[in-house]
Amino acid sequence: MQDRKIYERSLSDYPDVLTVPDLQRALDGMCEKTIRGIIWRGEISSFKIGTKHMIPKESLIDYMLSDNYKVTMKRRMAAKQAIALQKDLILNRDRLLNYCCQPRSKKEMMQFLNLNSPKLFYRLFLDPLLETGELHRTVKNQACISTQKYIRGVRIKY
Repeated sequence: MQDRKIYERSLSDYPDVLTVPDLQRALDGMCEKTIRGIIWRGEISSFKIGTKHMIPKESLIDYMLSDNYKVTMKRRMAAKQAIALQKDLILNRDRLLNYCCQPRSKKEMMQFLNLNSPKLFYRLFLDPLLETGELHRTVKNQACISTQKYIRGVRIKY
């Protein structure tokens, strides 16, 4: 009940019936295609006037209170984190290499970079650094051993 009041206050400047562009602004710049998918799946109830989707404000608030909204927002936050990481990728790689002057575990490296996603860590950092030889495994030929640590190596130039 408290959350509903918070959303009602935050949307008080919006009209009682919203269009897709209004939804984009209300949902923090969510893309039009995503919003149309949400409407098409029936996660937000709407009606059409001509070719325009009209969404009652109450339907938007109901959606914002749903688990689907929370999942979508988590995905958006992960995507924003990935974009921010890619912008600072070179800086973060250098920082990681300096951090790995002593053997470090994957968990330690992820905490150092403030990353929660192992998949993102592997794709952006660990795999490329292992391929170029800038990082080495302390236990050779056993990539998935629980005691595996990584240490800085000499870069191989091709």
